[in-house]
Amino acid sequence: MSWTRRHGSRIAFALDTGSIPSSDDQDGLNGDGRDLGGTRLGRIVGAGGRQFLEKLNSARKNFPMKVFLLLLGFYTANALATILGQTGDWDVLVAGVVVAAIEGIGMLMYKKPPSLPSRRFQSLISMMNYWKAGVILGLFVDAFKLGS
Repeated sequence: MSWTRRHGSRIAFALDTGSIPSSDDQDGLNGDGRDLGGTRLGRIVGAGGRQFLEKLNSARKNFPMKVFLLLLGFYTANALATILGQTGDWDVLVAGVVVAAIEGIGMLMYKKPPSLPSRRFQSLISMMNYWKAGVILGLFVDAFKLGS
């Protein structure tokens, strides 16, 4: 009897190594081919692969919107750097507003206790995080343009 059949259908974590099979349980020791021989390393690799696929599938959700917000943030950074930077009078104010927006979104996104009022607001903050990443990327690219 394999480890998964003994313990039911528990969710396996990457470092959940289970227990050592008893002496009357010879399937785990003989390596019947399932679960990479039933070894601890095999269970870790299998659980890691499942977690990777779950994260990959969750990243595919709303993928076009994520790409759009990333590109919109990139465009926003380029517009701020070129249009408002023409006169040189607004540079300090715009830099302060951009830093405050980036830090505010980061604070809401990465706060330890999830005290956000609703799942919808949490999703909005998550999408704003993609816009923030686009703004940071755009400012980074503009810094290289200024250096050349």
